Amino acid sequence: MSDAEHVLELLRAAVRDVVDSIALDDEVGVLLSGGIDSSTVACLLWELLPDAPAFTGFYQGEAYDERPWARVVADGHEHYEIEIVPADFVLHADECLRALEPPYEGPGAFGQWMVARYVSAQVDVVLSGEGGDELFGGYARLYPLAGLPMPEGYEDYVAPEGYPSNLEEALAWEWEHLPALLRVDEQTTRAHGLVSRAPMAESEELARHVLRLPALERVGKDALREAMRGIVPDEVLARRDKRGFPVPYVEWAQKSPVRAFVQERIGYVPDATRPWDRRWWLDMCEAVNGT
Repeated sequence: MSDAEHVLELLRAAVRDVVDSIALDDEVGVLLSGGIDSSTVACLLWELLPDAPAFTGFYQGEAYDERPWARVVADGHEHYEIEIVPADFVLHADECLRALEPPYEGPGAFGQWMVARYVSAQVDVVLSGEGGDELFGGYARLYPLAGLPMPEGYEDYVAPEGYPSNLEEALAWEWEHLPALLRVDEQTTRAHGLVSRAPMAESEELARHVLRLPALERVGKDALREAMRGIVPDEVLARRDKRGFPVPYVEWAQKSPVRAFVQERIGYVPDATRPWDRRWWLDMCEAVNGT
């Protein structure tokens, strides 16, 4: 058995184990962003539950809209698209922030909260691709440490302060940080009575195998691509422009109605030239939660 075949076998087992652990009367769906991780989980879930619906959150603007890719993957399956607009931020940000607990993560939590709000009316349990970036080296900040050029759109990206300068240490840092991201998933879904499951993050067997691979083989998701070839559409496997789930909140905060809302909460608006800086979001979390 080739390594790709072995990884596919482990991925199938990870999804199957999660499905088998869900109550028979619970409705199951999948979050589908259009990237390789969520597409992997969706395609393997449909091998078991072909009627499971997929859910894709999006914002207006090419940089924030992954629907074309998600549609390719979801073709022939029930698929819901959830638009998040500036008015949603004004109406629901406080509710979202109150559902979060310190230590706080980034502003992507609001998009997760809005999608969970919609999904909870359709299903009881939703699967995600969380864990794929950490296992298969999907983060752009890993690329320079592996001697690879930065992915499209990340040419000016600066790694977080204190980020390891050694590839092995950086991969370990990403894996160790995964529980914090899963905690945000749990908080944003729990607020709506929804259960979130992440097969790639939950499988000890998959983790043991992938974490033993040489560091250079764990950057860029090539191992995942090879495993999923012929199952996930080639158009998605060939993507090199996936940017996670970018959010336009800093852009929104420059004008009404979000500007006044943010200004009222924290006394300033985020710097439009630093959309990656999450300090304003952390200040929002602390202001609303009194921490």
